[in-house]
Amino acid sequence: MEAVELIRRAKRQESAAVAQLVSRYELVIRSYAAKVAPRPDMAEDIAQEAFLRALRGLDRFREDADFGLWMRGIVRNVARAMWDKLYRDRRIRRDRLAEYVQGLADEYHEADDNDIRQRHLDALRRCLEKLSAKGSELVKLRYHLNMKCADIAERIESSRAAVKMALMRIRDGLRKCVRHQVKENTGAA
Repeated sequence: MEAVELIRRAKRQESAAVAQLVSRYELVIRSYAAKVAPRPDMAEDIAQEAFLRALRGLDRFREDADFGLWMRGIVRNVARAMWDKLYRDRRIRRDRLAEYVQGLADEYHEADDNDIRQRHLDALRRCLEKLSAKGSELVKLRYHLNMKCADIAERIESSRAAVKMALMRIRDGLRKCVRHQVKENTGAA
């Protein structure tokens, strides 16, 4: 059955047409949801919610438009809401690397120990040198050029979720690397 006719029948709430419409786009939408989900275990919920929203709002769909494209827009909106909820729930307000660096700065200020500060900065420089080219580019874009993750994603042709995940892994790796470097060079924890 042609897509336009299928959508017309689905708008009339013919259950066979609705089932066929979901079946036709299910794999594509689930795959896309997996790409934009905050976590892999949330992809199924995103796809399901997107289909529910689409079917409830099917009357607003223009029959001459691309249904798959329209669905991907709904998936993005659902995923964005989940990202926002996830961050709101966790009360993540600052970037982890920024918090770590601020914590180090507070330590230095309290201890007023330039030697400790220099050791940490030297360790951070050595760790930054070990990053891959892609990792270095992400750090430069985010922390030197102060770009937002969405802008970085657009620039490197990736998803916002992938950029956030990569930056999180880079921060965690740098944190571990700095601790290891400082411990190795001073014998201190």
